Amino acid sequence: MNKIHATFENFEIENKMSMKDMAKNLHVSVATIRNWEREGLSLQNMELLKSSKLKSRANKLNKNSHDHSTLSNTIQIFLDNGMDGNEISIKYENSLSESYKNQEGIYYTPPYIVSDMLKNIQDIENLENKTFLDPCCGSGNFIIEAIKKGISPQNIYGFDLDVNAVKITKKRIYELTGYESENIHCVDFLSVANEYNQIFDFIFTNPPWGKKISKNIRDRFSKIYFSGNSNDTCALFYFACLQVLKKDGQIGFLLPESFFNIGSFENARESLLQLKINRLIDYGKPFKKLMTKAKSFIATKTPPNTNHTISSEIYDKNTITRKQLNFYNIPKHIINFNLSESENDVILHVLTKTHITLKNNAYWALGIVTGNNGILLPQKINDNYIQIFRGKDISPNKIDDSGLYIEQSFKNCQQVAPLEYYNAKNKIIYRFISDRIVCFYDTEQRYILNSANLLILKDDFPLSYQQLVDLLNSDFMNWFFKCVFSTHKVLRRDLETLPIWNEYFDNEQNFSEQSLLNYLNIEQYNGTYRLKIR
Repeated sequence: MNKIHATFENFEIENKMSMKDMAKNLHVSVATIRNWEREGLSLQNMELLKSSKLKSRANKLNKNSHDHSTLSNTIQIFLDNGMDGNEISIKYENSLSESYKNQEGIYYTPPYIVSDMLKNIQDIENLENKTFLDPCCGSGNFIIEAIKKGISPQNIYGFDLDVNAVKITKKRIYELTGYESENIHCVDFLSVANEYNQIFDFIFTNPPWGKKISKNIRDRFSKIYFSGNSNDTCALFYFACLQVLKKDGQIGFLLPESFFNIGSFENARESLLQLKINRLIDYGKPFKKLMTKAKSFIATKTPPNTNHTISSEIYDKNTITRKQLNFYNIPKHIINFNLSESENDVILHVLTKTHITLKNNAYWALGIVTGNNGILLPQKINDNYIQIFRGKDISPNKIDDSGLYIEQSFKNCQQVAPLEYYNAKNKIIYRFISDRIVCFYDTEQRYILNSANLLILKDDFPLSYQQLVDLLNSDFMNWFFKCVFSTHKVLRRDLETLPIWNEYFDNEQNFSEQSLLNYLNIEQYNGTYRLKIR
């Protein structure tokens, strides 16, 4: 660097170095550079940069990185020297860095999952002549299994952007069948599906999970494939595949759990429920270093009849049967794999009871984002500092002493809601990272970090703050929340969907769990709930 300057912005201007180049030189992300700029950190204090938690977080992007061109050369040597294609596939997958997998959304499907997803296609009549597509074929696991099940290799098609993966897939097909396939293409399927002339009897795949592509590209594909607000790469591939799937054809996708329960995938779930879903399978957490569950659907491109049932499975454990019709009225078309029919009946029943929701009935605000809690939250009281609370400090009936303090000006914080929200005379604060609803009625103008959020009721809301808190904290409401949303985050959009049975409080000034169940005409049974037996 020619000269040390006071700010990153000045350095960028005077040295004609882009933020991207600067980030590359410092081995961090562009977002980290911008965060440092916001925090007032400078290039003069390199020791501080080296110790900054922001840099530590950003460097996760580069952790275990690999040189892809060198890896490509190695794979080509393996191919040229006649190494077994299956062995090359395993070596290649194991050589991909976590940062590359995360960026590209690549998580190669374990063979036992591939086999399970395709286990029923061998029962199809005239299978050899059916056509099969994997639009994100990787090194060919689905394709090889489809051939083993009986589909002719001449009728197998695949797409992938990774030239190494395409080469490996072709080699594996040749070693298994002696057929040199010209139907495996190193092309982005999303770029060609809309104009592709071939249609398929079977489409099975594990699409990129949250691949990092620009919003403009996602929005463009969303318009092409009519995916609505579902524009994650998983959803885009799903909608694109529907366009090239034959009527009565089968489609199977391995997906992150979020596809089935997060609001941004609602349009995709709504579309899926118009197909005849044959199986839903929960495979747990098969991918190392990836916390999300992997789940799949297998469906037929035909409308289901009113009595159609779905096999809902936890892999290698238990299976329950569900009527597909019962999914339609669940909020946001969420597809919960584990609900029994009787539990589903409870959900649908309580939704028919007169209720309101928090949507358009409250003001919402996020907790404060400091960017560096270790530096900005001392554990002692200083002048002009006030106490601040975390999500884990919140309980239904109290808030624990956090022992943390923050400068009242909040000048170094990255995100602060308007102060009148924190200073409201009445507000509800709730844990954000949690698998259950934990709310507290705050009347002491407490400040919260972003592991908690808050809401303020509008003046005409028919319940008191305490009544609403009692209802939200109740065992039954938390059972409802877990059954419907099945998530580890308490999101505003989910809270806004919950039924608030305001008429219950017409005769019950003081909440009790049993009186709520009586009002709803349900009862506890074997650790869950069921409709009262008349």
